Amino acid sequence: MTGRVLGIDLGMARTGLAISDELGVSVRALENLTPKSRAEDVAFLVALCREHDVKHVLVGVPPHGPMHKRAQGFAAALASALRDAPLEAVVHTVDEDRSSIDASARLVESGTKKTERKAALDGEAARGLVLDWLMRAAAKPPP
Repeated sequence: MTGRVLGIDLGMARTGLAISDELGVSVRALENLTPKSRAEDVAFLVALCREHDVKHVLVGVPPHGPMHKRAQGFAAALASALRDAPLEAVVHTVDEDRSSIDASARLVESGTKKTERKAALDGEAARGLVLDWLMRAAAKPPP
């Protein structure tokens, strides 16, 4: 698989973002997005996808709760805006049930200082979404 993958871990106070390289070998967290309005956030992400030639966008969706519906709606709005752009990025919704828990564990394991973990958590959660998606894509046999 080639093309960058963008991961989005939606939050009320901060939205974590992460992006892969073009070959899907490495993934880095980007600066968190501070949510404004859905329209402004979607416009920012469309510009980001254009700038980095993103091919796949992953929107983390919790299995239940108030963020489930919000994440589904956000993913649909982003998909529509990307089509209207027109960009070839495809939006995928992915399960984020343990993304923050797993991200916290990775930050501890990597030696990130406790005082720095809160700021890094959302980006690391988004990074985990992308890493997991890339590993699953690599494990699938070619058609």
